Amino acid sequence: MADEDTLEAALAALLGPLVAGRIYPDTAPDDPEFPLIIYQQVGGKAYQYLEKKLPDYRHARMQIMVWSKRRLEASRISLEVGRLIIESPLIAESYGEPAWMPNDVLHIRGTRQDFGIWFPR
Repeated sequence: MADEDTLEAALAALLGPLVAGRIYPDTAPDDPEFPLIIYQQVGGKAYQYLEKKLPDYRHARMQIMVWSKRRLEASRISLEVGRLIIESPLIAESYGEPAWMPNDVLHIRGTRQDFGIWFPR
């Protein structure tokens, strides 16, 4: 299994039950059902040893977005996302509280929160 698949599988297993399995990398499907979660890797810390060896773990800065037709539902799910990631076996930290992202064109409400997650190479 590839590195990204390992982290993606862990996120899907951890967060998918919050939205009936509607968790997607990068973008939502063309005709989405809400609520849903979208996640993206938006960088991460890169390390290498002086011996020119890579460490056993990689770091990903993961952006987790929750979208819903109702703000309270998006808020509730977002808080659960944070709790589940921090309390999970993943080596993770939050990079701040969720930020609100209303989308007036689609009439949906969303949150965005970034996490630093270490995972095996």
